[in-house]
Formats: sequence, C-alpha cells, structure tokens
Amino acid sequence: MDKKLLSIVAGVCLFANIALADEKSGFFIGADAAWMHSNVKGDLKHNLTGMTFNGDVSGNIPNFGLRAGYRFNESHRIYAAYNYSDEFNDLIKTPKIQIEGDFTTHKFLLGYDFTPKLFTNTRAVLGVYSGYAKTNIDLKTSFLSLSQNFDGFVYGAKLGALYELTPRNEIEFGVKAEQIRYNSRNFYQSTIGSNFYDPKQTNYGVYLGYAYKF
Repeated sequence: MDKKLLSIVAGVCLFANIALADEKSGFFIGADAAWMHSNVKGDLKHNLTGMTFNGDVSGNIPNFGLRAGYRFNESHRIYAAYNYSDEFNDLIKTPKIQIEGDFTTHKFLLGYDFTPKLFTNTRAVLGVYSGYAKTNIDLKTSFLSLSQNFDGFVYGAKLGALYELTPRNEIEFGVKAEQIRYNSRNFYQSTIGSNFYDPKQTNYGVYLGYAYKF
C-alpha cells in the first residue's frame, strides 16, 4: 500500500514538474503601469438660468493594472485585465465660482495582441482592447462636495515592444491611447442646480509591463 501511494505521489510530482517546465503551455500572468494624460470634455449647465459653461478638465494620471491571458502561438495572444487610474483633478471655472472636478476610474478589459518577431528575444506589440469603465466623479466647491459614479465603454490601442528576459519572463513597453464614452450622461444635483453632462474621456501615454509565462 505504501509503495502504491509513493508511486502516485511520485507520478503527480513528475507531472507537475513537466507542466511547469513547459514554457509553451500558453498561459501567462502579468502587471503593468502607465503614466497617461487625460482629457475629459463635458458641459456644465445651470438648470435655473439655462446658461452653459465649458466643463472640460485635464490632468496626468498614474495607471496600474493586472492581467492574465493565453498565447495561441508566438504571434497571437488574448488577455483579461483590471486597470485602476489614480485620482486626478482640475478646475471648472464659471463667472461666480470655481468647481474642482476629481476623477478615479476602474476598468475591466479584454484585449488582443499581435506580437510578430523582430529580433532574437524581441517582438513588436500591436494591440487593441475594450471593456467596461466605472468612474467616480467628485465636484467640489468652497461650500459643498458631491459625488456620482459614471458607467461607460472604453476602447483603446497600444504599440510597443516586448523583450524576453528568460523563457518564462518578459518585459513590455510602449505607448497607448484610449477613449471612454459614458452611458451615464447626467450629474444633476438639486443642491447646486447644475448639470454636468455627456462627458467623454481620452487618455494617452506610455506604459511598462511584466509577464510570467507558464
């Protein structure tokens, strides 16, 4: 009985070692960081006077992400990712007051990368991705602060290169650009009698990533 159990354990260990040794199994996990410039275009309308003001804001944001995916072969891969954009803020100026707009975004993405070989251990990266974005928008004045979540659809593209450090480890770097179109159009609060509506967000910048291949 002990010999049989020992044989099973040895077989499982051997199978695990073979599976882990095969860097071509296709699966990978990774993380990335980006520094992006963000522009949000929208209008601020006062519902009592009917006056409309430019509500555009912009700023630089750090972006952090986790991803897991599968390589079909050396030139094609897909992945799922979660990205978090740290808060950025800017001022919306009206004749009477200044409104500070703060934005924090969570993104859930699906992506595809074309990775043709350039040199030994070096590949190009041409990718597209899309998914769901949830942005918390805070509007602050000197006398009050209001918050609301906006849901939207994000789509983007990236261009870069990846370098294979070892058969299991690789780094990736390049540039990316994306746009978020929000389904939640209105930010109306009777407290201030104003409506921030139809925001569209564009982000672009540089990124650096790491992946571990199984």
